[in-house]
Amino acid sequence: MSHRLRRARLALLLAVLATVVSGGLALAQDEQPTPSDPPPEVIVPGEPEDEGDDIFTVSGRGGEPFDPCEFMSPGDGEDATPDEYRAWCNAEQRHHYIDARELAEQVIRTNPRSFVGHFVLGYVHHMGEANAPRALFHLRQALDLYTAAWGNPPIPGSPWRWHARLLQELAFVEGELEHYDEQLAYIARYNEIYEPDMLGEAAWPMMKMRRFDDARAVARAAQRSGEGWQTEVALNALCAIEFEAGDEQRSHEACRAALDLHGADPDRQSAVDFTNFAESSRSLFRLDEAEEIGLLATRAQPSWYGNPYVELAELYTREGRFPEALDMLQHVNPYRLQRPPHVQDVDRNEARRALAEFFIVVGRGEDAVRITTKAVLAPDRRGHNSRDPAQDLAVAAVLDRVARRIRAEDLEAAALGEPFLDRTIAFGRASLERLDAWTSGRQAARALADTSRLVGIFQIGRARSGILQPWLAGELASILGPGVTIEALRRARADDPREGAGAYYDSFEAEAALLGGDPARAYELAERARASLGPAEALLRARTSAVAARAAMEDGYPQRALAAYDEAFQIDPGIFVRLGWPVPVRIVSRGGAIAEETADVLSGSPRFEIADIGLNVEIEADATRGQACMSASSGGVIGCAELQRNASESADEFAARLARALVATAFAPRIDLSQTDASGLDGSNTVSHDGVRSLFDHGVPTD
Repeated sequence: MSHRLRRARLALLLAVLATVVSGGLALAQDEQPTPSDPPPEVIVPGEPEDEGDDIFTVSGRGGEPFDPCEFMSPGDGEDATPDEYRAWCNAEQRHHYIDARELAEQVIRTNPRSFVGHFVLGYVHHMGEANAPRALFHLRQALDLYTAAWGNPPIPGSPWRWHARLLQELAFVEGELEHYDEQLAYIARYNEIYEPDMLGEAAWPMMKMRRFDDARAVARAAQRSGEGWQTEVALNALCAIEFEAGDEQRSHEACRAALDLHGADPDRQSAVDFTNFAESSRSLFRLDEAEEIGLLATRAQPSWYGNPYVELAELYTREGRFPEALDMLQHVNPYRLQRPPHVQDVDRNEARRALAEFFIVVGRGEDAVRITTKAVLAPDRRGHNSRDPAQDLAVAAVLDRVARRIRAEDLEAAALGEPFLDRTIAFGRASLERLDAWTSGRQAARALADTSRLVGIFQIGRARSGILQPWLAGELASILGPGVTIEALRRARADDPREGAGAYYDSFEAEAALLGGDPARAYELAERARASLGPAEALLRARTSAVAARAAMEDGYPQRALAAYDEAFQIDPGIFVRLGWPVPVRIVSRGGAIAEETADVLSGSPRFEIADIGLNVEIEADATRGQACMSASSGGVIGCAELQRNASESADEFAARLARALVATAFAPRIDLSQTDASGLDGSNTVSHDGVRSLFDHGVPTD
């Protein structure tokens, strides 16, 4: 489940900080050291420090920065040299990771067997530099050195707090590296020696290993412990466990309980409580509820794992609400930078995916390819959420395939009416893009070779589907083949009890039936899906309408087809570009040679096929100006291009430019005028230019 680190991991880190620093840990044997006094201030990673009362910014003699770590001494059970403890204080208390690393390196140069020095280096590599493999190296070395000096378990009178911290930090890092057996081993070893036990923390790795019964058991034990933070760990773990186990309703209830534990108050809670619940809402197709909770998440305390702006951007894109989607995308990077360094990039590909999806649906193929290439080559680690990494790869490859096909379509459209050599070069480049798209499709197919994963990818919103958007699922029919797709859909449908899921399977199967040569069945399924899909599923409705239109046309029912074409163009004209399907049109030209030349150029466009019954294209042009409009069968204008001839243009050049302008306008995304003040839109049902371009006047978001 995307972003399902769950508060289990965050609560674990916070709890460890609180217990380690305040002396709350205790040896699970008769000789229990007296807890040390807490330090003057505890600063929780990921939360802003109080700038008005920061003891670490007081000036010392001569105006030099005052370092309180020079004057702090170890408590009971944490014996260390002054230099060792100063390094630890700078890392854990001050978050001065560079200073801490330099101090720890100096400690190790002086004493290569300093387990504290290696521990601090491991902590800094983890928390400050996000280098988990290097952190693991130093932490393991620190544990070996400690064990050689003090035993395992530590002998009475030992500096036992360092050992406890080491076991916990090792558990954290092993989990981030997805080494779940090792993580559970360190948790078990910690519980043998120290109190209180780490109970709920074991639920996450057990869930990742699909040991659902064991994960539930430890989560419920954490609930019974009476510890407040263990209750948080348990509820959030159960939220993820039930989702992964395939019970979305129980997951929704557990996520709701976790959210309500602190009153669903964004001023008091981490965003992850809200994004978990929003995701469980999406799994039950409650998109309005998901939006409401997602907006609350943007006001909550920043989450280390998961980004509410990414989730909202994907939701708004799914609903065809492009201005809101862009607004959310512009908040993604600033939100990520609020996190501690070691978790700033854990979900970089989540943001890349959302951005690529947006670029795809607004027709910016080149920008989409730039993003999808990175997403395929550099996947995120998945230790912090419950999703299958192969799902991520499959979805990234599907996006890359679509982006490259759009790029190929764009290259051909830009060459429309150009000289023969320029067209040949453009078509050659487009062919290379389509070859790369085919390669990405094969990569997606390989990632879905497992039967369970293949069936699950179609179960939109469920754990096995991961983060595949419903408007993309139809792509799998052309990647996997219609026969394989229809059988996978049959199994997915039989195993999905959710109310409302049937409409999604009907839509996906309709596309497979069409590709399989059964247009009558495709039209029947598409019409059934269109009758049941909610209006919020804008992009999927548009795709289903496009399938219905093509199926009806192939089956000899052009009037049915025209009605479906009208709906698809009204919602999402770019769907025909993404599918690579030409639209049937009748072209009428008036005004002379330039109008006729424009009609001739348009008849050669891969976006159109000339038909006796189709959408209407009307061209009027003379020696100085020209207008080309495309209209629906109902008479509504889909798009118009109106141009003045440049003094230096030949008649053929002007005709070609007018033809290209109509193609660009007719397939441009639709934008609700009430949501943007784009100056190029005149408020009528005529779109005079690609309105989405004005959304990028202040710069295109990057990854």
